[in-house]
Formats: sequence, structure tokens, C-alpha cells
Amino acid sequence: MWKLLLVILLTMKFSFSHPVLDILNNHYTVPYLVNLTAIDLLPQDPKRVKRYIEWYLRHLNYPDMYGLTGTIYDYYITETSEVPAYTYDSADSYAATFLFLVFLYTEITDDYQLIRDNLQKLKDIAYVIAYLQDTDGLTKALPHLNLKYLVDNIESVCGLRAFSFLLLKLKDSDWHYYFAISHSVESSMMRNLVRGEQIAWAKLDDELFIANNSTVYPDIYAKAVFYTFVGRPVPGEWLRKFDYFQKTAIKVVKMCRRYNRYWKTSSP
Repeated sequence: MWKLLLVILLTMKFSFSHPVLDILNNHYTVPYLVNLTAIDLLPQDPKRVKRYIEWYLRHLNYPDMYGLTGTIYDYYITETSEVPAYTYDSADSYAATFLFLVFLYTEITDDYQLIRDNLQKLKDIAYVIAYLQDTDGLTKALPHLNLKYLVDNIESVCGLRAFSFLLLKLKDSDWHYYFAISHSVESSMMRNLVRGEQIAWAKLDDELFIANNSTVYPDIYAKAVFYTFVGRPVPGEWLRKFDYFQKTAIKVVKMCRRYNRYWKTSSP
């Protein structure tokens, strides 16, 4: 009898499917990490990624605990429940990487109906980044804290630019608004966080945190993402120190740079 019960339990476990856990099997779900994993998985399994995109869009906050709309919380997900953690690590990066994922999804599948059906929600996500842009032009990671990360701002440029090009393809006039913000964030990042060879991995109020060459995270990692964004080679000894998600984020920025050349020549 116990053997039969074990077979049933194992069958139940392996037959369970969830749009998030099918991308990244971690019951504490950080959407930023799932976004990166989905981007990596997309060429092999766009249908699985589509289910995750639809899940993400169904779980947007209207509003969240800070009054923002279009954000998403971290979640505890099990076979029987989805419980919001009522927190997120970085609203700008969550939004930016998701927008980049959606852009890549349409590039691969040509499924623009999904975009049309959810266009207002996607604009709400993009506006999270616009809302978080501070007076110095940089995007804050969180609405209640004046902390700006170099990596987040690079991802915000990529996400907004990808979304603006997607809107342009749909002949939506809002493309120019998000395209302009992407350039504003980029120029502000170069002006505020780069001092010659000195690169700040973050800014808190008026204080800069200059990246060193000895601490892998966040210092070396931020420099590697920045080097990728501007087209400078990243030392192999750095890359060997990064985990899967850090390497995938660098791949995303590399894709962004490649598309960026096309966006610049294709924009009216």
C-alpha cells in the first residue's frame, strides 16, 4: 500500500505545473530572476515563456503598497497557493527586464496580439520606470528610497528602448515618450555615475559608491555590465566569477547593445 501511495505522490509532484515554476523552480519567486531566466529560455520554448508573460500581467499591482501601479511583488508559490510577499527588490529592473522579455518574445514569435490585448498594462509597467526617474535623471530602485543603481539604470534604458520600438511597430504615438526617457536615463547615467575610469555602482542621495576591482558583487559585476553596455571587453577573469543570473544579465545587455544599433537607424 505504501508503495502505491509513494507512486501517487511522485506522480502528483511531477505532474504539477505552474507558469512561474516552469521557468524557475524556486518557491520564493523574484520576478527579476524569472525574467532573466525566461529571456534565456525563450528561443527554445516560447510557449512556456508566453504562459509566464501572461501570469506576470495578471499579477500586476493596482496599486501596490507605495501607491504605484504596474509593479509586481515577489511571491511565495506552492502547488496550492500564490502568496504575495508585499515587497520587491527593485521596481525599475523588474519592469525593465520584463519589457525587454516581451520585446524579444514578439521578435521571435511575431505574436503581436498578446501585446495588443495587454497594451495598457504594458504601458503601466513602462511608466513605473518613468515615475521612478528622479530629478538627476536616474531611476530609483524603490519609490521610497533615493538609491540609484548603475545596473538598474542600464536595464531601464534597454527596457524602455525596446518597448518604445515595440510601440513604434504598432504605430502607437507613445513610442516617442518612452524613447525620449530612455535617452534621458542614458545621458544621466553617463553624467552622474561615470567619472573617467571611475565607475559608481550606485548613488545614494549625493554620495557615489565607486566600484573597485576586488569585490565581485556589486562592484566588479556593475563594471562588467557597464563595459558590455558601452562595448568594452569584459575581462574573462571577471566573467568566471559571476553566477548564472549575473551572466544572463550581461547577455541581455549585450543583446540590448546589438538591437540599439538597429533602433537608432530605424527610428524616424
